[in-house]
Amino acid sequence: MSIVTCSVEDCERGGKITRGMCSMHYQRDKKLRTPCAFVGCSNGGAYVETGYCGTHHKRLLKHGDPAVTLKGKAHKVQYTPDGLRICKLCGEGKPTTEYHSDSGGTDGYRAQCKTCRTGYMQGYYAENIAKRREYVRERQANNTEHVRAIDRARYERDKDKRIALATEAVHIRRARMMAAEYHHGITDTSLRKIHGDNCCYCGVVMDFKRGTRGSINPHRATIEHVLPISRGGSHTWDNTTLACHKCNVSKNAKTVEEWAA
Repeated sequence: MSIVTCSVEDCERGGKITRGMCSMHYQRDKKLRTPCAFVGCSNGGAYVETGYCGTHHKRLLKHGDPAVTLKGKAHKVQYTPDGLRICKLCGEGKPTTEYHSDSGGTDGYRAQCKTCRTGYMQGYYAENIAKRREYVRERQANNTEHVRAIDRARYERDKDKRIALATEAVHIRRARMMAAEYHHGITDTSLRKIHGDNCCYCGVVMDFKRGTRGSINPHRATIEHVLPISRGGSHTWDNTTLACHKCNVSKNAKTVEEWAA
């Protein structure tokens, strides 16, 4: 029984022979054949009927567009001449700050801009809400300890952010209960940029670190409503400032005039 070998000169490789060539020389020859018609693709061996390489040919048949992928990771990202990243969905050039980070994406960003990505995910969850809820229930039931460990690690990692969000939610809820006006984004960090590090009443330099359970720091920075919400005040930028914990507790629900007296 004769062994079929590669037809390329000086090559004695056998095995799978395609078009008279071994797999190595076939792949080399493939790259030299008709290039893919997809912009930015350097693959050769384009299909006659579509003009695209194997990758983009399959995407065209499956999705109707050679640029569309199921997960979006194989998309060839393009940039405008002035360095803006082109979104693969809307086609607009935007700075990288308008893209979510993705360690598996080109240059460390997703191929879709934040607006397109958010709109896509909202539509996906709206269409598959029952399936997603069932998946979450099963995952929590089958991996209870694992899910709890992930939640604890996430809480510790984003503790300051989560406490700030919870504090903001409490203030907004109080304002809603009193039918008072309220603004979003009012945190000790944002007020610190406006009013500085000193207490608005006693002038002491406040501590912006989170306290530990069971201990009270009289100089810890707190959000102060000049006119208390319970007295008709609002949770707005012009009615909020920073005060140390000692002054805030001492003033309580009094107005500034009542407390001063």
